[in-house]
Amino acid sequence: MTIIRHPKQRREQTMQASEVPFGVAFRNAHFAFGRHYTPLNHGSYGTVPVSVSRAHEALRAEAEAAPDPFIALEFHDRLAAQRVLAAKVLHCPDANELVFVPNATTGSDTVLKNLVWEEGDVVLCYDLIYESLALGLSWAEEARGVKVHVVEIQWPVSDDELVNAMVDAARKINAEPGKRVRLAVIDTIISMPGIRVPFERLVPALQAEGALVLVDGAHGIGHVDIDLSVLKPDFFVTNLHKWFFVPRGCAAFYVPRKHQPLIRTTLPTSHKFRPKKKLGAEAEDDEDAKAFAEMFDFTGTDDTTAWLCVQAAIDFRNQVCGGEPAIQAYCRRVAQDSAAAAAAVLGTDVMDAPGSRIRDCYFANVRLPLALGLGAGQVDPAHAHAVSDWFKETGVRESGMYFQTVLYRGLWYWRISGMVYVEVEDFRRGAEVLRGLCERVGRGEHVKG
Repeated sequence: MTIIRHPKQRREQTMQASEVPFGVAFRNAHFAFGRHYTPLNHGSYGTVPVSVSRAHEALRAEAEAAPDPFIALEFHDRLAAQRVLAAKVLHCPDANELVFVPNATTGSDTVLKNLVWEEGDVVLCYDLIYESLALGLSWAEEARGVKVHVVEIQWPVSDDELVNAMVDAARKINAEPGKRVRLAVIDTIISMPGIRVPFERLVPALQAEGALVLVDGAHGIGHVDIDLSVLKPDFFVTNLHKWFFVPRGCAAFYVPRKHQPLIRTTLPTSHKFRPKKKLGAEAEDDEDAKAFAEMFDFTGTDDTTAWLCVQAAIDFRNQVCGGEPAIQAYCRRVAQDSAAAAAAVLGTDVMDAPGSRIRDCYFANVRLPLALGLGAGQVDPAHAHAVSDWFKETGVRESGMYFQTVLYRGLWYWRISGMVYVEVEDFRRGAEVLRGLCERVGRGEHVKG
């Protein structure tokens, strides 16, 4: 589907791109946040501009005006056009290797539940993979008997140290009699803390050790450059609703044609599943090149109109934001400048490591002035788990700010998300609020009952 706009509207949006600067003015002009809410946490759920919301609402209205033709007769072809657009952004030469799923978790879980695991198979990952994916691996251990080897990394580390640790672990596993690394799981950007990973180096390095590599690119498209024609992962999934401005939930799931026979079914099994033989019949030979993509088009009745909004998101990014280079430059700069400002307010520092690209993204992690312990002003380890939730609840209730924080290796970090609608002053004010909340935690206010 191609969204056609009236030339006058196109000119107005081009003018807006030059007249409305990124930051608070851009937020007020193009987004629908409440007046008393300061959005500091784009990375968790994303959001969409008003123009994309309107395009989405129009699609929903169209679907409700005539549900049967929209779903049964038109959706397939319209979705194919949107997949082509996403494939172009990701430099995927064959759009039939790229399908849409509701979110990155669905894509990664599709891999885990489709691979046929054999005795001696091992999944290799590091300790900070996304929680739902980690739980999916726990399921694979329980239900399929596959072993999971977790490499404990003392983040932050240099890129060389991370790559060497993962490759060394793979070699040690493969050297054990009867064992092999069947699958390695890595990220483009780790969620919590927000850390860019040298995925461009890890994919070929782990493939060279015989592993299939699943890249969790939940924080991928719209955040870092992805070139699938160069990266050549075995499986890749990325959320379009986090950083690319497509409405929730929409993710692109890439499976190169050579691996599509490994992914036999969707979750749940769809109407387009093609069994090797129909019930009660002889085995059939099916070589349809489009069968894989069609299997993911419709997995059951759901509202997947968001999947038809890729063009609207691209239009906003190009015509209003000024294109990907402008978005990337601002988001990276505002994240890192805001982290420095927040660290100054809090009297702490920003997570980093020499020789790493940890901060080469829209995230930064600012250490909070809290310490575990039983002394005055310290956080009792018995109640440490309650701190992050208390920050979220109290921050929203009292200040209209949601603070995404994490306790890692005995230290709390605030993950800062750079985006075109925030500016340094937003995070400076946030840091002042968070400093007061930290003082209250030191007095034990986070302990309920």
